Amino acid sequence: MTTSRRLAAILAADVAGYSRLMGADEEGTLVQLKALRAELIDPAAAAHGGRIFKTTGDGLLAEFSSVVEAVRCAIDVQRAMEERGQTEIKFRIGVHVGDVIADGDDIFGDGVNIAARLEALAEPGGICISARVYEDVAGRIDAEFADGGEQRLKNINRPVRIYRLPDAVPKPQPAATAEPALRHIGFLGSMRRAVYDEFYRGLAAYGYIDGQTIRIHHRWSEGDYAKYPELVKQLIDVPVELIIATETPSTLAAKQATSTVPIVMIEVGDPVGYGVVPSLTRPSGNVTGLSNNLYEYGPRCLRLFKEIMPGASRLAILAPTIGPPAEAWVKSVEVVSLALEMVPKVYYAGNADDLRRVLAGIDPRSDVLFAAPPFGLVPQRTAIIAAAMELKIPVISQQPEFVLDGALLSFDPNRTEIYRRLAYYVDTILKGAQPSALPIEEPNKSWLMINLRTAKTLGIEIPGPILIRADQVIE
Repeated sequence: MTTSRRLAAILAADVAGYSRLMGADEEGTLVQLKALRAELIDPAAAAHGGRIFKTTGDGLLAEFSSVVEAVRCAIDVQRAMEERGQTEIKFRIGVHVGDVIADGDDIFGDGVNIAARLEALAEPGGICISARVYEDVAGRIDAEFADGGEQRLKNINRPVRIYRLPDAVPKPQPAATAEPALRHIGFLGSMRRAVYDEFYRGLAAYGYIDGQTIRIHHRWSEGDYAKYPELVKQLIDVPVELIIATETPSTLAAKQATSTVPIVMIEVGDPVGYGVVPSLTRPSGNVTGLSNNLYEYGPRCLRLFKEIMPGASRLAILAPTIGPPAEAWVKSVEVVSLALEMVPKVYYAGNADDLRRVLAGIDPRSDVLFAAPPFGLVPQRTAIIAAAMELKIPVISQQPEFVLDGALLSFDPNRTEIYRRLAYYVDTILKGAQPSALPIEEPNKSWLMINLRTAKTLGIEIPGPILIRADQVIE
């Protein structure tokens, strides 16, 4: 029997208080569980593309190729249980995405073990997910998970940050007009990312708590930047007092839509070069915020890889087709690749269909695949990494999310510091400052992540000096 390793989303579920229920009415409990499996759980898993691979008396484990569908399945199950009026039998559900080892019809590994531990932390009728899952699903499902902090899980040698959904039944949200005492701000971006939590923590330090003293209206493009004009219009119509724009496309869309609503940008590589502001020290107009020096960190990321594999001579560059921002980044990487005696080849993908086509045509002789920073590729990182790993090509990026899902390394500004600083800009403007009076800041700290598991899989030895420099190592 052969075994194989893959990345998968695992859903673990069990019945809360199973022993008590069996002691009170063994036959009735078994009949109810059998009916729930046949009428609810099995159909829900199948509808979301899941496969139930292990069952016990009081629980089950299911595998999904999509982490979003795994969480949607969990939510559907809990909501259906609520609608059925189940009071005695309540499920606890945990979801994690990670490496699994398939052995025939069974699977094992970290992904399975952590999902099972998360299920034990969930409340009856609730759901508990890991931070890796949260990064992928936040903003893409109609549920708001609460940060449960880092937890020590049994037989897991590292702390795991968890997020909880105590009640999967959505409660109606009051309209913005019903909250006159709250300050309203907009948050415009491609997708929900875990690093945004640093911004929310920063806001809390200034006394801004979402739903209590402030209302944050999120709008996500899901990588489709053509949506930004309409999303900006929605925020202006709320109305919001301020718009936070992540990345260049959303910032440009917000600036084009309004010259009066303050805009605080973040994750913009070259604010002056793209005409967002005339000067970093004197931004003028209604835009200020933080730059990420995109075109400085791209070359430095590639130089780090060259230190790891000095013999590398072929570079595949994966970039989206979104105009000047991507083109400038590609140019910066091409220049340094030639200086490092690496022949670059650029692959462009404008949407998911383009990406599938491009990934199928990557030159298998490539020594490394460099995935462009955000630009809409972060939501597609799992597919990108899987395609490259099949060809035994390491992936490097400027996004930590890539390394968590199997890329070899990432190097970029320390986003924890940047997003905490973002709260300062919001607070200062809400207290009356004009954006034009707030100089644009550039990052002064970097963050290097190395995935040793991937290095081992690909037979790559990470030099000691690189490991010593790393801020985070995935083992």
